Amino acid sequence: MIKQGRVNTVAYQYSMDLFNKLNAIEHPGEWLNGQEPEVAASARNQGFRKAIVQLYDHRCALCGIRILTPEGHTIVEAVHIRPWSESRDDLPTNGLALCRLCHWSFDEGLMGVGEAYEVLVSKRVRTDQNMPGHMLAFAGRAIVRPDDQPFWPSQDNLSDHRMRIFKN
Repeated sequence: MIKQGRVNTVAYQYSMDLFNKLNAIEHPGEWLNGQEPEVAASARNQGFRKAIVQLYDHRCALCGIRILTPEGHTIVEAVHIRPWSESRDDLPTNGLALCRLCHWSFDEGLMGVGEAYEVLVSKRVRTDQNMPGHMLAFAGRAIVRPDDQPFWPSQDNLSDHRMRIFKN
């Protein structure tokens, strides 16, 4: 219980670092290196999630769905545009809030984000075996973005996703 309390405190501090990065901090979370490895990893994950979900107000960037239970459970997950394992980038500009369907579709290259921040839907979902339903209705629609432009997804990260992962 004490360890979880420490994780929560450190995660909150880390999420504040991520918000402040664009204002002044050069290396957010650098101080995490002094924490126990499992505390640091949990705090980093939880802090990134907290920052991204808050910036997107619990809405999926691609489909716009927003469901928040009275207990505070949300339908969205915090997703790295460029995988953290490759980039070590937890900045809000490398994150999106996505529902589980859009998260899976984004990771599989079936959905992406265009240069004008519009939803891209791969032609691969239109095969005879698939029933993409409402997913096709999102194609070309503007994504949900944070209110403050400095926190919008980085075009460099989105371009990387389009080139390496999105299957058109």
